[in-house]
Order: sequence, then C-alpha cells, then structure tokens
Amino acid sequence: MKSGGFSAGSADESRATEIGRDILQNGGNATDAAVAMYFALAVTLPSAAGLGSTGACIVHDDKTKAAEAFVFPPVAAPGPIAGQTFVVPSSVRAITLMHIRHGALRWEQTVAPAERMARFGVPVSRALSRDLQTGGALLTADREARRIFGKGGGVIGEGDVWVQADLAGTLGSIRQRGGGEFFQGTLARTLSEQISQIGGSLPLDALRNAVPQAGAPTTEGYGRRRVYVAPPPAAGAMALAGFKGQAPGGPVPTDSNGFSGLVAVDSNAGAVACSLSMGQLFGARVVVPGTGVMLGAMTPVAGSVSPIIVANPNNGEFGFAGAGGGAPTAAQATGMIAYSVLEQDQKMMTALGTLRGQGGWVNAIACPSGLRSNAATCQSGIDPASAGLALIATTR
Repeated sequence: MKSGGFSAGSADESRATEIGRDILQNGGNATDAAVAMYFALAVTLPSAAGLGSTGACIVHDDKTKAAEAFVFPPVAAPGPIAGQTFVVPSSVRAITLMHIRHGALRWEQTVAPAERMARFGVPVSRALSRDLQTGGALLTADREARRIFGKGGGVIGEGDVWVQADLAGTLGSIRQRGGGEFFQGTLARTLSEQISQIGGSLPLDALRNAVPQAGAPTTEGYGRRRVYVAPPPAAGAMALAGFKGQAPGGPVPTDSNGFSGLVAVDSNAGAVACSLSMGQLFGARVVVPGTGVMLGAMTPVAGSVSPIIVANPNNGEFGFAGAGGGAPTAAQATGMIAYSVLEQDQKMMTALGTLRGQGGWVNAIACPSGLRSNAATCQSGIDPASAGLALIATTR
C-alpha cells in the first residue's frame, strides 16, 4: 500500500463499519465517517448506541495538528419513567457540533445511510442478536419496545430484516433540518410531549441545556507524540492507566452491557474515536412513542467512557486511535491495547488476542510509524471476543 493511501473504520457492529468505509471511499474524512457510523449504530445497535446515548469523542485534525474532545456526559432527566431514571439525550447535539467543526461532506450525506437502513430494513447483526438474547426479556414492559423488537411472541433474531419506520422518520428530520432539530426544533417538542404522555418528564429546557463540552482533551507526552483522552467527567484517567500498562479488571463481556465504540481514520492522518454509553444494556428499556428513540439509563457507570488517540502535534502524524465497548472498563482496555502496540511493538491482532476481551472489547486502528510516513505499517482490528468489524477502505 502506498504511503498516505490508508484509511479505515472499526466499530462494534458490522454494518456501521461498512457505512464508515463507504463514506471514506466517497470523499469523506474521518469525522464524516464517524458521524455516519454513529447514526448507523443508532439503527443497528440501539442496545449500546441509540439516539438517547451519551459519551465522548476525540478528533485529531490533520490540518491544525491538534486534537479536540467532545464530551456529552449523562445528565438525569427531571422525571423518571416507570421508576427508571433516564438521561437527557445529548449525543446527537455533540455529533452535530463535531461535524460542524471538522466534517467535510454535507450533513445530509452522513445521516442518509442510517435513515435508509431504518426505512427499508437491515438484517439483524450478530452484535444486536447477542444483546437481544441476553436482554430481550427486559424490553417486554415497554409497549413500544415490544412492538419494535418483537417477533412471533419473542424477539427478532440474527438475519431477520428489521424495519424501523418511526426511527426513519426521526432520522429524516435530522437529515433535512440538521441536528438542532433534535434538541430545539419540532422533533425536540415531540420528544418532550411524548415522554410526558408515558409518565416521564423531559422539558424542552432540559434538552436545550444539555450542551456538550468541546475543548482540549486531557493529554500526556509520549516521546514526540501526545496521548489524548477524554477530560472529566469522562473516564480519560482509566484510558491513561491502561496506556501505562495497567490491565483492566472484569470479565470478558458476553454482550455489549450498553457500551460501544467506533473509530475512523482517513488517508490524511485525520482520526476520530468515539465511546458511547446507554448506561446499561438497552438503556432505560423505553422507546419514545412515534420517534423510535431508545432512551439511555442514568446508572453509576453511565459516564465511564473514553476513547484514546495518540498523535504527533509537531507534524500532524497519526499513531493510534481506539474506542472500546462491552463494559464500563473498556476505556482501560483500549489504553492497554495502545500501550501494547506502540510501547511493546506488538501487532494489533496479537495485542487484541492477548487481552482476549478482558475488561471490554476494543476497536482500534494504528500506524506505529506514522500514516503519512509509512502507511504499510498501519493496521486495523476488532476484539476477537466481540461481534464487530474492522475494514480498510480502498480508494475508488
């Protein structure tokens, strides 16, 4: 592969990765691909990345040679639903801001693929099927969730073509009117009203006041490079602990536990990594009627997320980008993979195979010698214990 020709995507669900690859192949940069992957995950893996999620993203801008963090932490909505406290949905607003600042394609191009999947149907992936096998019974208490996920007295299964008309309408509004529609437009009013009708409380002011934190990431030096993680209240400290060689605790996940990650890198050495949280598997287990939006849950671990990017601020070279899923300790697992690849010179799949999913699944892309300097050293990978997918995008 010639120098500078590498671009790639990696995520916890296969179709989302394919959409990220398509965006990269059709002129989008890493931010465009990450935005498209986020909306795709909201369709294909709502158990861990619905429109009601929270999380954190880091963007490495190859032009400015700097990194910017977008943190959208969990904030409890004023009134619970059926005793379950849910979070104010803030991911759409953060992703919108990220695209405004760093995207290259038109907004509509990044949202349309997810809308099409929701409207015309997409086969249920192994990742979602695994979550449904564990948590499908948790959705029976909510009428909308039963309707959307149900099939013949049970739940949809791997390979079933799954149509989500209400979510398609929501994504269509976001595509046509912009992300602001979700937190201050007609769609925001619909969300507020529908939540009131099912016994919860999400005033418009709560949506408008859930402003993502955009600014400098937490950073530490690593030779000529810098290690960028999400600042507080996100779990950047956990990612740094992993990068210093501290292995995460906890078992290998058997389902997403409501946590997911995505990574995209373009051929100019731009990189984006996002960690998303529903708080727990299928979040609050409530779907807002008429919108298809699965709400996230306010849990003690809901904010325990952080992606990690390693880059050289002097020349803009990219070295590593990763984001984990499957557990609230995935940030530390991601840092551990970065440490193994960059500090211990392990091949990506060797490092992932050694950790074997302990503490969380890791999606990662690495160019140890620099993407522009030597793209032949670039590698992308997903945890062998996960049901995700990593793809290299070839230029058309």
